[in-house]
Amino acid sequence: MGKDPHTGRGKDNGMTTDIRRDADQLMRYYGELMRRLTQNGVRDVAELLTLYEQLQRAVSALTAQEISWACDQVQGLIRQLVGMDTNIQALRRLKTAFSELPGIADTRPPA
Repeated sequence: MGKDPHTGRGKDNGMTTDIRRDADQLMRYYGELMRRLTQNGVRDVAELLTLYEQLQRAVSALTAQEISWACDQVQGLIRQLVGMDTNIQALRRLKTAFSELPGIADTRPPA
């Protein structure tokens, strides 16, 4: 094995350094990946892959039309709930306004 004319080192030495550097970077990334996974309740990459496969099977069991219908239903329900909340807030304001009128509080039937 000859020496690199620019560095004076053996040619294999530079490649070994590159491989070592790449391996170190990969290990650091793997450590960061594992930290993020465990923070989110996944033990390791194998479990992540298993979860991915389960999710993929579950989603493939549904049609796009079913998902669209469910989304439409949820959006409609949210609109209805927002409307109910608006009505409840208006009733609360009316109740507060009436309770502040003189003599109104005294006219309630006994419980």
